[in-house]
Amino acid sequence: MNARLVAVLAGTAVLGIGLDQATKALMVATREGKPPIRIAGQVLTLYVTRNSGAAFGFAPAATVLFTGVAVAAAVLIVVKAPRLRSAGWAVALGLVLAGAIGNLCDRLMRAPGIGRGAVVDFIDLRHFADFNVADSCLTCGVVLTLLLSLRGIPMTDDAGADVPRPRPIGQ
Repeated sequence: MNARLVAVLAGTAVLGIGLDQATKALMVATREGKPPIRIAGQVLTLYVTRNSGAAFGFAPAATVLFTGVAVAAAVLIVVKAPRLRSAGWAVALGLVLAGAIGNLCDRLMRAPGIGRGAVVDFIDLRHFADFNVADSCLTCGVVLTLLLSLRGIPMTDDAGADVPRPRPIGQ
């Protein structure tokens, strides 16, 4: 186990979750039910909305399913963490974990009930879906995982262990 890489993953996740939960609490406490705040003209608006579905409001009736997917993703990342071999992967998985746990906290603790709660969104970019810090972490983490994969950077020491190795010529 590479303790430094696990610390990078954990630190990234804790920072992302903390920032997500703090901004959601602040927005709910100070802005819920109030008019939007327009920043940078019409480009950025802050106001509280609730999303029971996935990204872009997709499948609002599947909140319980999204709760299960977030739990599964978090468990998979925690299981893989001790075998990480790249700082890039540690950051990427830390961001994905932050996004999954940040929104999972809402699904578990907000109305209408445990596992069915609506996620707090408060950032509105004109011509784009409403989102929050957890969504940003998740998106950046997924983009980083794609880039690392495309560059062929292995995530763990056992990457490709199931792939047969070619034998040298003459054997």
